[in-house]
Amino acid sequence: MQSNPKRDELHGLMVFLACLSHGLEATLGRGAKSVVYRAGVKVGAQTDPEEKSEDPVRAVELVQRELIRKGIAWEVAPWKPASAEQYVYEKEGRLALKIVCRNCVIRCALFRYGHEQQGSLCNLNQGEFCGIFQKITGKAANLEIVHAGENACLKELTWSK
Repeated sequence: MQSNPKRDELHGLMVFLACLSHGLEATLGRGAKSVVYRAGVKVGAQTDPEEKSEDPVRAVELVQRELIRKGIAWEVAPWKPASAEQYVYEKEGRLALKIVCRNCVIRCALFRYGHEQQGSLCNLNQGEFCGIFQKITGKAANLEIVHAGENACLKELTWSK
């Protein structure tokens, strides 16, 4: 594989961020996830989306578009089991939607650094996603990891009715 200076620089930066999040988690413990999640929500809420939608499936597409506009290539898409008729379902009095995340630069950086997934760096990404989702839909949301895998992660987005 031929060397790509920009990609090498990005990889170095992402490994640095993985190292930083590892240190933050070691220092703050469980609180690290909350701190960076809130920071991500704040960053996402500063987004000025080109388009808004009340349709949550369309909103997920628009969140991905906004992330790309910011230079974050995080491939996300609504997901449902083949047996399900709709993407959106009710869960504990809230609405919910599962999202599959592929080609995640965070996951790649964590693997390269040798740090586990589902930590504070993942929460930073999730917070930003929720901040943008709120700007697009007008609904505050939460994003939780259902499954963290080598090739993709499955997350559950919830928001009030």
